[in-house]
Amino acid sequence: MIKINETPEKLNPRKRNIQLKNISLHDLNLIDTDTGENITQEVIDALPEGTETIDFKISVELPEE
Repeated sequence: MIKINETPEKLNPRKRNIQLKNISLHDLNLIDTDTGENITQEVIDALPEGTETIDFKISVELPEE
């Protein structure tokens, strides 16, 4: 499932929030853009054994209109 919503600018910049649920770990790739390092296995290793799906949220500040 994917859910996307936007928060209007108030005291903080406007944001877009993306909520992902039941995302398969199969073929997942997470890259640290500061180092170029693939951190996928490190993240998977930190999860409880047997985890096959994950949920996560992404928040991005949007430019002023």
